[in-house]
Amino acid sequence: MGTIGAMRPNARFQFPSTRTASARANYLTRLCEIWYTLAPKPRVYKRLVQENSSLAQDNIAVVIPAGGGGTRLWPRSRQATPKQFLDIVSERTMLQETADRVASLIPIDQLFVITNAAHTASVHEQLPSLPTANVIGEPQGRDSAPAIGIMAALLEKTLGADYIMAVLPADHVIGDGAHFCQILKVAAEVALKGYLVTLGIPPTNPDTGFGYIQRADPICSDHDSGLTAYSVKQFKEKPDRESAERYLEEGGYFWNAGMFIAQVGVLRSLYKTFLPQYEEGFAKIIAAHGTPEFDRTLEEIFPTFEKISVDYGIAERASMVAVIPAEIGWNDVGSWARLAEVLSTDSCASENISIGHHVGVDTKRSLVYSPNRLIATIGVEDMIIIDTPDAILICPKSRSEDVKLIVEQLKSRGDHHLL
Repeated sequence: MGTIGAMRPNARFQFPSTRTASARANYLTRLCEIWYTLAPKPRVYKRLVQENSSLAQDNIAVVIPAGGGGTRLWPRSRQATPKQFLDIVSERTMLQETADRVASLIPIDQLFVITNAAHTASVHEQLPSLPTANVIGEPQGRDSAPAIGIMAALLEKTLGADYIMAVLPADHVIGDGAHFCQILKVAAEVALKGYLVTLGIPPTNPDTGFGYIQRADPICSDHDSGLTAYSVKQFKEKPDRESAERYLEEGGYFWNAGMFIAQVGVLRSLYKTFLPQYEEGFAKIIAAHGTPEFDRTLEEIFPTFEKISVDYGIAERASMVAVIPAEIGWNDVGSWARLAEVLSTDSCASENISIGHHVGVDTKRSLVYSPNRLIATIGVEDMIIIDTPDAILICPKSRSEDVKLIVEQLKSRGDHHLL
């Protein structure tokens, strides 16, 4: 590769001045030799990646849980179209953005989605190149432990126990996708040591809406990225305000973003140890995978699983758990106020965020969504106004978390057409 490697990136080949046929033939032959040398060779590259653990991403499968109800962004997010299937923060839906984020890391056949059975068609519509067999539809929500456990058992059967499984929820905003992929590569390296790895979001305020992760001693550092993985001392449930302020003051605490990375075999062992009651059901479902009986078996077995989160059922009980601090511009978009944070440019303290048609007089720091008709406001500050064809939400930003109370009232009234 001596002279070829030394070529300037923008250098152009000069056709020989002689016009003889032999000179042209020799020149074209040399061009072919150079092209063969420089051209990518997928088979060789794949082998090198598998032999070099520092490029473990070739052995990564990404599982996207996309089964949330999205009630906290009502009335735009509904049961039929929860927020992960909506273009909330860009022209792409949140599911599409989640898939886009890892497109440079894994091939499409190593991407899997588990969602509500009613939404599998939406997944295929939004991710048309995703293999049909890579989309699993839950008959009903049973929290995260059954869903992630099923996917671990499925990957063990289809890809093998040595694969790294990264669980990345579909309804998160991540501002720095490149750094996020870099963190996933480091997390995969730590997972190869037998750890269940979580990503911890450095808190920017004493938020009481998230669980927290307290770190202990460092496990290892990656010199190229500057990232460090720490042992997890303990998981903390959503705290009160006083505790959250103390976590922020003491340091060493991170928001739990619900992202997990582990070897499939390690995760399967954890399930067998801490949730053994799932194993008989897992075995029946996986045995039926790829057969006409799969959907029927899933519908019959899945509702029998204990409803429990993977945090409580697995992560909080495991002994080898690591956390990697992840400054990635993360936001769970868990309320209209948090969406306003994502959409804000911070260019002006009194900035309004208007999506659609809005005219405001003396209106400050408000989020107005009205794509179909004009909303006019006077003397409004720190408000959320969301206009949809059959429902309008008006509330202070400080009460945006209470949208779930409206949803609960609609359920109790039997207004299911509005949910």
